[in-house]
Amino acid sequence: MSHSSHALQPRCTGYQTWEAETAGGLSALVTTDPQAPALETFYTAYDAAFVLPSEKEDLEGFRDCLALNGGAPYQRLEKRYGAFRELVILLQKANGKVLGGANFIALSGADAITVNLNYIFVAREARGAGHFRRLMALVERESRAAFVAPASLPVLIFIEQNDPLRLDPESYALDSAHSGLDQYDRLRIWRHLGARLVDLDYLQPALSPDQEPDTGLLYGVLGASGNSLPACLLARHLRQFFGISVLKGRKIEDDADALRQVSALDARCQRGERIALIDPAAALAQGAPGRTDQSFLDLARRAAASAASER
Repeated sequence: MSHSSHALQPRCTGYQTWEAETAGGLSALVTTDPQAPALETFYTAYDAAFVLPSEKEDLEGFRDCLALNGGAPYQRLEKRYGAFRELVILLQKANGKVLGGANFIALSGADAITVNLNYIFVAREARGAGHFRRLMALVERESRAAFVAPASLPVLIFIEQNDPLRLDPESYALDSAHSGLDQYDRLRIWRHLGARLVDLDYLQPALSPDQEPDTGLLYGVLGASGNSLPACLLARHLRQFFGISVLKGRKIEDDADALRQVSALDARCQRGERIALIDPAAALAQGAPGRTDQSFLDLARRAAASAASER
């Protein structure tokens, strides 16, 4: 099928590192360079922040992603998917102490700049000082700055969240203990920032040949207006995200999990359908359920529908 046009032009391509403007005497280094010293510093802190094997990249995986920002690989992928930038942000004190970081890919489209926020973290000892919101503001700002685009063009930030009902008990306990945050508390934090769940049975394709797909994720979005998104927009976004950032430039057709999800959205796009966005507030207010074979998305669908019918 023909895909939506990619009207945006990149402000620059290739490998660069620069310092973004921040307040409070902090330093925010941003890089698209696979060999930047900032990437190694970021990775050390990232590796300490994340613990579940299914959700982690190794350092070479990050380098492979950032390497797609320049040269022949970029030209090949830009022709297929449109302009993009994969970025890493390292937030530090002036003395070099790492406060947190983010890794994301900004993707161009005629209807919106879409972002897949692959990883974001604040060092445990640095929490409670507003660094999470500071990083989120940097992600949005740097994503918009990546392209020559009108100021009115929306920036939609997509996030992957652990589904507390799909995590096995060992992973749930390990991840919660390591991060210091319960899985439901994480969902509440994102909801407080305005995130809603995309009504999509999402599965992240394997990040590398020796890993398995991640079946325990919810897909959320920040920045969307209204209560739904065009299926065409979501199809475009996942095609770009899977093809560039997850599969590292391999074709969608070479990964059954990626192809199945994008093909289903392509069909819904052709029918002019929209994908509902679900506020998880009602489900979160019910607290953690007992044993269930359902996903949190199932519960959120029903809780939101019940809350709407009572209004």
